[in-house]
This record gives sequence, C-alpha cells and structure tokens, in this order.
Amino acid sequence: MNSNSVLVIYYNRRYNPLIIRSLKYEYKEVISLYIDEGKVRDIEDIEDIELECMVAGADKFIYKDYRIQYVENFISKAIKANATYQNGCFLSTELSRSAIAEAAVEVANDLNIDYIAHQFSGNDQVRIDMNIEILNKIPIAALREFKYDENIVYNYAMRYGIPQESDCNNPYSIHENIGGFSIECSPLENSEMLLPEDIKEKLFERALSATEPIFLSLDFENGIPISLDGEKKSLYEIIEILNEIGKRLSIGIFEIVEDGVVGLETRAIYQSPAAHILITAHRDLECYCSNCNENWFKEIIDKKWGELVYSGLWYNPLLTHLNHFIDSMNQNVNGEVTLELGYKYVNVCFRTSKTRIYGHNLAIYNRGGLYSQNHTEVFEKKFNIYNKQSAKPKMR
Repeated sequence: MNSNSVLVIYYNRRYNPLIIRSLKYEYKEVISLYIDEGKVRDIEDIEDIELECMVAGADKFIYKDYRIQYVENFISKAIKANATYQNGCFLSTELSRSAIAEAAVEVANDLNIDYIAHQFSGNDQVRIDMNIEILNKIPIAALREFKYDENIVYNYAMRYGIPQESDCNNPYSIHENIGGFSIECSPLENSEMLLPEDIKEKLFERALSATEPIFLSLDFENGIPISLDGEKKSLYEIIEILNEIGKRLSIGIFEIVEDGVVGLETRAIYQSPAAHILITAHRDLECYCSNCNENWFKEIIDKKWGELVYSGLWYNPLLTHLNHFIDSMNQNVNGEVTLELGYKYVNVCFRTSKTRIYGHNLAIYNRGGLYSQNHTEVFEKKFNIYNKQSAKPKMR
C-alpha cells in the first residue's frame, strides 16, 4: 500500500487550498486532480485552477477530461431510465458523484495511489465515500477528518487572500456539470422562505419570457438521441445545444424539498434544461413503442433506478439488473419526436416510429377501423367478474 501519496479531488476553491495544506503535514506527495464533467469554460479556467493548487502546496496537478465518458457512461443510462427523483430532481448532481469517484479511481490506479481525499459533505460525502471504497481505494472526507468549520475556512482565506465562492455576498453551495446544476444552503435552508432574488437572477439571467416557441426534432436509436433537427450529432453535442436553448427559456427549473440519503430532508434548486427536454421526448417515444404492461412496469423500474442513483448506489447489483432490463426495452425505442419549447415548458407535438406499438386503425372507432365496439363485450363481462365480487362486501 502506498501511504506516502494522496490524490485530492478538486471541487471548489473554498476548501481546496486548506485541504491541500492540511494533507501536506501527513503525506509526502499531494497530487491535485480536477475532473471536468462539463464545467470548465476554456483553457484559462484550467490554468487558474492549476495555479491555485500549486500555490496551496500541491506537488502535482492533473486535469482529467471526463466529459465524454460522463455523458456516454452515465447520462445516457439516465435518459433511458427517464431519471428523476421525487418529481423534480433530474439527478445531474447525484449522478456526477459516482462519475467523479470512478474517474478519480482511474487516475489513482495509474499512479499507484491508495488514498483519495475530497471536500464533499452531506449526501455527496456519502456517495463519494461509498463509491471510492467499492472501487478498492481509501476515501478521506477532508471536511470531516480535519473538522473544518466556517470560521476556520474564512480565517484561512482571509489570511492568505483566497477568494471565496461562498461568503456573505454569495452564501450558496453551487454544483455544476454538463447535466445541469444545483443550488443549496444558506437562505434556502428556510423552507418557508420565498426563492431569494439573487437566485432568481441566476436562474433567469438569460431567460426570454416573451420569445416565440421553438420547434425542434430529436431522433432516437435504441433509446439514445442520435440527431437534432435531422443533423447527426454526438450525445454530448446535443446536450450542449439543448442546455443553451433551455436556459434561455428557463426550462428544467425545479425547487423541491427532497429526502436525503440519510433520511433528512433538504431544500434545493435544480436546473437541468437538456435533461428535461430529452427525458420528456424519450418517455413519450418509449411509451409509443411499448405495450401497456411494459409501460406500467417501466414506471416502477425508473422510480427505483432514480432512488438507487440518488443514494449513490451506482455499483449495486440491483442497478445492474435494472440497466439490463432498461437496455432490452429500449432496443425498440427508435424514432423521431418533435417538440415545442417555450418559456418554462416542453410539449411533445408528435412522434413517428417504425417500431411503434400504436396502430392508427386500432385507435379509431368509426368505419374503417379494425377495432369494433362489439369486441369489448366478452372482455368486459370477464374483466368485471372479480371487480363485482370484490365490491360486494363494501356494498352491504
């Protein structure tokens, strides 16, 4: 076991310098790792982050571009699972924690490092720790291990002139990646308080409330989007475009009080424009291409999938079994969905598919349809036998 080196996952500048300096007292080599899941804007951002880590005392800085892997290995599964949690969270933040752990372990394996430190807290701390440990590395939850509190962090930042992402002027915890972003903490902890104006400004800063609706089409193959408006694109490109469109229309914004991993409730704001658009389209096409029993059961599967991912159970055998079922069902989810996007809404206009279950001749009751009203008589009598029998005690 290599106990001389530690890999530190960079997440934000609030805690990063203090964690690096603290670890330097215990390890000969401290390596800072930035995992890009779609948050970095340009090369200057990376250079600033590297400088920050090196000034804090890191012996080495590693930038890992995990954007494509995150989309192809994680978000693609979320689309097929119509991933949501408690009717408002599209799991962009929660899903990324499993991806961050996986990416960090890949780097740790390459460097023959056993210890991986991070600065996550709360529900995220549980998710990260579990996944790192499952992948045979030793997690170090730095905020817990070093018992940092806000006063320690603030005083350290003031002493060394470190800009704070969360202070009296910006008291929120913000998590962002290609899948969306979430806002927690500070004034939001009061569940009886209206959404603060500064959050509204951030969420709606590029909103065009008076704009005309936008129409676009998405082609799916085996449940995965493969083209936008008839033009072949990678899933990553499609998500980038839909995020930009969706943000302008304030699509995918939800404020919820959710049940956390450990059972405690927390209030959060989520914005996941692309997820809202893609899952709306996918769910509609999936229903169109599947029979009633498949659709009924898929709702149960999707709900459980979301609960497992929210809890950080990415490597749980049950999730593996659910993914096999979801993949099998999505082999039939092929076609095109046309959507109308407007201010704060997504509507499905129509859909087409060569693998659809829906049949026009079976859907019409007038002359020329294959379905006759007389077909229901025998079914109705048999179907109602158990219904009448079970209703008798209540009718007495």
